[in-house]
Amino acid sequence: MEFDVSRREFFQQLALGGAGLYLFPTLYSCNNNKYPPIKSGTGKPPFSVWEEMIHALKKSPDNLIARRDALVAAKNAKAMTEFIRDDLQVLPYYRTYFRHLNSHTHYGKKIALRCGLATPREKAEILKDMLIDAGFEAKVVLERTEITEDAVKDILFTSTQAEFNPPVNPKKYKEWAEKLGVPQTEGLFETIEDASSQGETLANSLLNKIDDAYKNKDSVLKYHFGKSGVPSVVFKEDGQEKYAHVFDPAVPFGSLHPTNSENKYSDAREYKVEDDTLTVTLSSTNAFTGREETEIISGTWKMSEVVGNQLKINFLNNMPFEAQAKKSVSAINNFTPCLALQDIYKDEKYLEERSFLGEPITLEGEKILQNAIIKNNEETANPSGTLKDVVSVSIKAHSRTYPSVRLEVFPRNEVGDVVEGLKPTDFKLMDNGKTVSGTMRQNVIAPKILILYDTSLSMPNDYRGEGAIEFQQQLKGAIETEYPYAQIRLQKTGSVIYTSHLKAAQTENDLILYATDGHNSDDFKPEYKAVYKEGPPTLYLNVTDGSEDYFNELATNTGATVIPAKDREAVIIEIQNYIDQLSFPPYVFTYHSFEKTKAHTVEVALTTLQIKDQATFRFQQGVDNAVGNRITGLYLDIRIGNQKIRRVLAGWDKEIDYYEKPTKKMVNEVHEFMLGGTVIAFERECPPLSVRLTEYLQCMMRHRSWMEAYQEGNTNKAIAELGKGVHSYPSMLITMMQPLQNNVSENSITFPNGYRVGILKVKPGFYQNKTTVSFDYVPLSEYVSVTRDGTNTFSETTRKTAQFAILESKVFETSTLSQLQDKELAFNRKVSNEDRYSRNTLGDEYRYFRERIFRGPVLKLFDATAEIKSYWSIDHDTGELYGILPDQTGGGGQSVQAQLDNLDRVVKQYEQLMGGIRLSMLATGAGGVALGVVAIYGVTLVRLYALASEAIIIMDASNLDEDVKEALKALACNIFKSLVYKGLGPVGKGAQGMDLLIAAMGGGSTGCS
Repeated sequence: MEFDVSRREFFQQLALGGAGLYLFPTLYSCNNNKYPPIKSGTGKPPFSVWEEMIHALKKSPDNLIARRDALVAAKNAKAMTEFIRDDLQVLPYYRTYFRHLNSHTHYGKKIALRCGLATPREKAEILKDMLIDAGFEAKVVLERTEITEDAVKDILFTSTQAEFNPPVNPKKYKEWAEKLGVPQTEGLFETIEDASSQGETLANSLLNKIDDAYKNKDSVLKYHFGKSGVPSVVFKEDGQEKYAHVFDPAVPFGSLHPTNSENKYSDAREYKVEDDTLTVTLSSTNAFTGREETEIISGTWKMSEVVGNQLKINFLNNMPFEAQAKKSVSAINNFTPCLALQDIYKDEKYLEERSFLGEPITLEGEKILQNAIIKNNEETANPSGTLKDVVSVSIKAHSRTYPSVRLEVFPRNEVGDVVEGLKPTDFKLMDNGKTVSGTMRQNVIAPKILILYDTSLSMPNDYRGEGAIEFQQQLKGAIETEYPYAQIRLQKTGSVIYTSHLKAAQTENDLILYATDGHNSDDFKPEYKAVYKEGPPTLYLNVTDGSEDYFNELATNTGATVIPAKDREAVIIEIQNYIDQLSFPPYVFTYHSFEKTKAHTVEVALTTLQIKDQATFRFQQGVDNAVGNRITGLYLDIRIGNQKIRRVLAGWDKEIDYYEKPTKKMVNEVHEFMLGGTVIAFERECPPLSVRLTEYLQCMMRHRSWMEAYQEGNTNKAIAELGKGVHSYPSMLITMMQPLQNNVSENSITFPNGYRVGILKVKPGFYQNKTTVSFDYVPLSEYVSVTRDGTNTFSETTRKTAQFAILESKVFETSTLSQLQDKELAFNRKVSNEDRYSRNTLGDEYRYFRERIFRGPVLKLFDATAEIKSYWSIDHDTGELYGILPDQTGGGGQSVQAQLDNLDRVVKQYEQLMGGIRLSMLATGAGGVALGVVAIYGVTLVRLYALASEAIIIMDASNLDEDVKEALKALACNIFKSLVYKGLGPVGKGAQGMDLLIAAMGGGSTGCS
């Protein structure tokens, strides 16, 4: 494709959501006189170059995983011992230093090596495993030592973490750049040189606003050292027993500790590591059922399976690549929720077993497979009915709340009987000349009847509680004799008749029965009169005497019919008589259509017959506030062990918006979220830079099979390879999931006692004309500090964790720091009872401040004027600091403002834009998956939207093959431009080799524009 400069710039900025790669300073130093050879890559660029980069990164000193493997292969016991002893930072037990160092494990061997932090027992276990893998006989033993307190603390408070320094000749960087077509410019990343000092300045300013009494200053750590149980390793070489001490770096290889004067040791007890359980649950609320939540999908894993990996939340659209290349958003009326585990080191079978698919749902939250009534020919009233028996068809089209459409289809045979049991593929649907893919809700006559009943105490017993259930069962028995597939649902309501009827009028029911005493506490709104009229026919069941005037007014306003219902047996007969006058469709399709103000002509044709019919409809005008029977809120619950955190992903916040009615803004947010995506990353402490970059490139290598097929012009093979799934590593995780800077000093060490969990959320901007990217540091990390004198641990943790707020302010346009840096701050524990924060003063904002700012034990600092809702959150026990925005994320905001020439035109062409998004999600593997397969791992979620925007150009899909080729080309170009490209931040200072390395990872080639 050819694009002009402005559009090209737009796509380049979009590739990372407008955020650059921000890094805390590395320890890179270019002082190598000799560079070891780099293994030549295979095949063509970019994969040959990426292979070489991975090889170089594995030789960086901070890549402990690769160094471990290289040392095992070399079988050098001394080098292995020195590696574990000198390059793994020793980790204490919080509050007691080394009381149980003989058995204390924290992160486990795998993760300890990944992040470079290990307890003494873990260090010994890692070395033992290395020796065994190298062919030695080895075991962990316990020494009795007399190491002094000062010596122990000198060991603990000395940083031993390795530096980032991949040994790459500058000539090699130039070679890589030429092969990838990287522009010879700098400015591709930024190092935050003074993140630690900036964090301390921020933390001190906040701590000064909190009284000492709240800083947990009385919590003094007690020094302990289990001197009789210092872990070491004993191994045999050439039949001789040798020692490998790993706690005290002053002990030379081959010796036990000098204070172990008798050179005695005992065998260590069995090595054990606790493995917590993770449960992730996605749930929703609905405009019709109000506060009641419905679980959409849930998955459970062991933390050992997810630490170092990611979980992806996707809403798959259930269409193959070829269909998406041609279909527009009209074809997307259902989604399949998916929780997909990504682990680049595991195979497809492993990932499938640990990924989860939910049931397909509609935008209304309805579980399609549960509620659809689809029967085969043998189960229908006319078992012999098949497509060849159809001689005519008639249709009825009904608009629901925009953009929902209900289509009723009546195929008949030569004697005029309805033919039931046909398949969805037997029908072709067109709306204003465009093919749409409707969801078949039923293929037999199956009336759907909704019974609403008032729960107020003034209701008679025959229609309240158990009486309502008995009424439902009686009616069901009476109706099923004629309609065996009828569905009769029961729904409670309050005394808000107009509101309850309005919600029901926007559901996919054939008849509504509303049992009420006529006592009404809400008002009729004339603008919704068309909604009542277009909805299902409604019978008000007057269950009391003397309420005729109320019911007459209700019927006049809503167009409903009122029938007396005091006698339950009699009313069932009258309902049966009413039903006999109705004509129920054998086939119901639902779909979404756009062009809100135009007249619509719908055509239904039988696919193999020259039989069709047409109908017309218009969407209701002047009812822009009607939300329909839509999902109003999406909620994410993360439980690790006994800790649970909830996040509102989109829409209605039950805590804050408790009394609010559903709004278009809520359902629009949900819609955008479902068309976007979310990645949850899990770590203990995060790995060093070389590991993160290696894993990123390894993910990129997973695109090799389809991309090389594309390069060879084999479109069919490329599509087939894409269908197998690809991995992703959202590039923003390289920035946001990085370890603390200067976490070890001569007086303290700070580390996460829990799990670092980050949520990256991308929401495409269709209703607000912008795309937003947010990142949430979920408060499960439990950062703690251990200090030399055991005091001031609270303040030390605050000062260290403030770095993350600095990082958020660099990456995102909107952050807690940017919003509060010039504001006077108030301390929640001191001002919660002041009148300026009362309900009378705050009004509509009172609930937010009560729930978010004043509830719970956490210390919070917020805008004293209560104009800004962001706040600082400081853990009342540990001092861990988080910056929190009103949506509970740490950073976010507008990252992509649509920059196409005619923004209004593009936004109005909502259908085409949405089609492009879904096309891209499938092209990248994020959205195309057969319902029986889960292992689909799309490329970077943010980059996905760059492809979507490009796909706007090709949505006039007159030629399927060309569309597919163009989609693949756009995807291939974005893969080349995957990490960083252009306009992504200021020039980094120092670490030029890092600049060159990152530059070489991006760039375009092979004709990418």
